Amino acid sequence: MEVIGASAAFLYYLHLYTDLLKPKVEERLNPDKYTPFTLVEREQLTKDTDRFRFRINRPRFDDDLEKTVDEIIAQGAWALDVKDHLVQTYRTYTPVDYFVSSTVDEERGLREGYCDLVVKRYPNGSLSRFLHGTRVGDTVEMRGPILTWPFEPNKYRRIYMIAGGTGIAPMFQLIDHVMGQDSKTQISLLYGSQSESDIIYRRQLDDLAKQHSDRLALTYLVDQEPASKDTQLGRPDANSISRFVEGFDKSRDVVLVCGPDPMMAAVSGIRPIGPYQGPLSGVLRDLGFLPNNVFKF
Repeated sequence: MEVIGASAAFLYYLHLYTDLLKPKVEERLNPDKYTPFTLVEREQLTKDTDRFRFRINRPRFDDDLEKTVDEIIAQGAWALDVKDHLVQTYRTYTPVDYFVSSTVDEERGLREGYCDLVVKRYPNGSLSRFLHGTRVGDTVEMRGPILTWPFEPNKYRRIYMIAGGTGIAPMFQLIDHVMGQDSKTQISLLYGSQSESDIIYRRQLDDLAKQHSDRLALTYLVDQEPASKDTQLGRPDANSISRFVEGFDKSRDVVLVCGPDPMMAAVSGIRPIGPYQGPLSGVLRDLGFLPNNVFKF
């Protein structure tokens, strides 16, 4: 009886304080290999852009993999490689939101969370067409997190962000990250969209600006006539950018740029595929900026 009692106590200990008796936890972020994640929610944001929410799991007790994931995410802007398994190609997307619950599902021995991607459907975009063809319940293979731009608190006096369309994704992620830091770094965002209805995550951006009015300034540009006093008619071009970057300090500030290829070509030059930034060109070069003053997502 003592042996049975000891065995029962040992099994209870394993159940309560370890995950050895639980099923293997799937759908965990991994920067080294592609993992299938389930699409659990999809929301239309604009006429051609949707938010895709994927389930992310973590074991009840973090191990080295979760510690690595947390270390990468804590360093600044990060992204995921998303694969189209049908044609074996991938594209890198920056999540706009990432959350894991602190509540443990005792039966499965895990904590459930999610990761949100904002994706515009392009007629010739292989990955965007693949994602827009998915339904809730489908799985998509992703790898990451991948650090894309490290942020050091107080390294910069001000971060100037120039974004267009879904190029708001890394900017929003970084704004949320920086505003949550014990840092004096300020951020100014110049965000161009086709119309007011195409301004992605405007409510979330406005909420952050209200909470951090001393550190976050927003400027919305639209191609079509604005419907509110908080939106300006125009696009990120030489005139709007030259006004936007007045007061830029080359020794203490930085400019981040992200948007569709035509905007990138006009503002900073298109970033080539891979880790390289490519030459600086466009409006920013004409205004006297140097390559080390600018980062392209």
